[in-house]
Amino acid sequence: MITLGLNGFAGADHDAAAALVIDGRVVAAVEEERLNRRRHAPGDEPALAVPEVLRIAGVKTGDIDAVCHGWRPQALGLGLTERHTGEAIRDALASVDVAIPKATPVTFVDHHLAHFWSGVPFIAPGLARDEVDGLVIDGAGESTSGAYFRLRHGSVEKVWNLGLAGSLGLLYEAATSAIGFRRGDEGKTMGLASYGREQAMDRLPALPDDRFAGLIPVLGDRDEIRRQHRAGVLRMRALVPAGASFNRRADLALGVQSQVEAQIMGYLGEQTEVPAAFVLAGGVALNCSINATVARWCAGRGAALTIPPPANDGGIAIGAAVAASADPASCVAESAFLGRGFTPEEIRSRLAALGATPLDHSPGELADRLVDRDQICGWFEGRAEIGPRALGKRAVLARADSTRTRDRLNVLKGRESWRPLAPSVLPEEFEASFLGTPSPHMLINCAVATSALRPLAGVVHVDNTARPQVLGADLAEGPYVALLRELRQRTGHAVVTCTSFNPAGQPIVYSPEDAYRAAVAMGLDLLAGDGWCVSVPRP
Repeated sequence: MITLGLNGFAGADHDAAAALVIDGRVVAAVEEERLNRRRHAPGDEPALAVPEVLRIAGVKTGDIDAVCHGWRPQALGLGLTERHTGEAIRDALASVDVAIPKATPVTFVDHHLAHFWSGVPFIAPGLARDEVDGLVIDGAGESTSGAYFRLRHGSVEKVWNLGLAGSLGLLYEAATSAIGFRRGDEGKTMGLASYGREQAMDRLPALPDDRFAGLIPVLGDRDEIRRQHRAGVLRMRALVPAGASFNRRADLALGVQSQVEAQIMGYLGEQTEVPAAFVLAGGVALNCSINATVARWCAGRGAALTIPPPANDGGIAIGAAVAASADPASCVAESAFLGRGFTPEEIRSRLAALGATPLDHSPGELADRLVDRDQICGWFEGRAEIGPRALGKRAVLARADSTRTRDRLNVLKGRESWRPLAPSVLPEEFEASFLGTPSPHMLINCAVATSALRPLAGVVHVDNTARPQVLGADLAEGPYVALLRELRQRTGHAVVTCTSFNPAGQPIVYSPEDAYRAAVAMGLDLLAGDGWCVSVPRP
C-alpha cells in the first residue's frame, strides 16, 4: 500500500511538505522550503515537494492508494468541506503534473493526530508498539492547541484536547515577538532563557486549563487565533518595552520557558501509568530544554521518549501518510534521512559544472584541516535529513574545543554570539562527556561533564549544557563516523561541532548547487563530503 501525506493546503500557512509511506515504511519526506528556498515556505503548497518524493521513491501517481492531508478542513471556521478541499488538492497537484486518479481517495486527519503519528515511526526498534502514549503541544491546529493520546493494540484514543485559550505554543510565540525576534525564532528565545535571572524572571500568570474531551470543534472565527496572539504580544511588551536590556529580555525568556515547562510537566504528572514508549510532538517539542525535563520524567518511569526529527509542522506530511496506511501503529522510519540522495560521483560532476574543482580527500585529511588549521567546512553527503536540525548530511562542521572557532562560525552564519552551537558525538563520547538522555536527532539538552567542559568549549552553552546528536546505526559506518573517529585520534574526543548548512534566513541546503552557493556566500573554508573536497573561493 502506498500513501501520500501532505501539509500545505487548507489550514496550513507554513512548513508545506510531502511524504510517502510504502507498505508501512516511510521512504521519502521533503519540506517545500528545501526546494523553493523560502524558509518555512510561508503560504506555499507542496508544489515541488510532492513531485520530489515521487521521484525519490520511483512511484507513479497511479500507484498511490490514498492521499491524506494533516488538517480537518471543516473545523477551520472557513466554511470548507472535505469534498471541496479534496478537489482543490487534486487540482493543485494536477497543475504540477501530479494527476491523482479519481478512484484514489483524498482523506483528512486531525492536525494533532497527524503530529502524534509522525512520531510513531521513529520509536526505537525493539520497543513494543501495542502501548504508546503521546503528548502533542503546538501553537494551534484547526481549533485546538494540543492533545494527549493513548495507542493501545493498534487503536488510538484521544484522551483530551487542549483549547486555544490554553495554548502554550501561542504563549511562547508571543514572548518571542515581544522580545524582538521574528516568527519562527522560538529557538532563540530558548537559548536566551539560559541567561535569565531566576530571581528577576517574569512569573507569568497561569493559562486556563482549557482541556476537553471529544471531537475538535468547528472554530467560530479563524481570526480568534490572531487576536489571541496579538493580545499576548501586547501583554509581553509591557514587560520588555523598546530598548529593554539584554538581561531584561532574558528574564522574560526564562519566565515563559519556565511556565511552559511547568504546564507540560503538570500534564504528565497526572499520568498514573506510563507505557514503555512515549511520543512528544508538535512545534513545542523542538524545545530541547523542556525535552530534557520530559526525558528525565520518562527515564524515571522506564519509558523510552521518542521525538520525531520534524516535530514541527514539517512532520505533518509524515503523520498524514502514516494515518492513511493500512496499519499506522506498525509504520517505521529507518532514519531521518528521507530526502534526495546524491552519489559522490554525481556531486563531483555537478560541482565541476559550477566551475569548482573537487579533489580526493580522506576523513583524516579533513580532520587535520579542522583541528590544525581551524578551518570551517560545509559538509554535503548522502540523503538529506528531514526537520530543522543538521544531522550529518547537510551541515557546517568545525572543531568543538575552540571558542574562537565558535565565534568565527557564528559570524559566518550570521548568528547572535550568545546562541549555542551543538555537537555530533559517537555513543562512547556521549557516555564519557554528557549526563542525560541521548538523542539521535539533536533534540534533548544534556549537562556536560566537568571533565569535558574544556574539550567541548565551542558547543557548551552558558548553563553548561549542550544538545548533542548521538550517532546511531543509520550512520554507523559512513564517512561522517569515520571523521569523528579521526578527530578522536587527534583530540581525544569523538566530537565535532555540527550546525545547519544555511546562511542566515535561508533554509538548509538540499542540492550540491545549493551547498556550493551557500559555502561561497558564507565564506566557508571548504566544502567536503564522502571522499572529496572543494576549496571555497572568496566572494
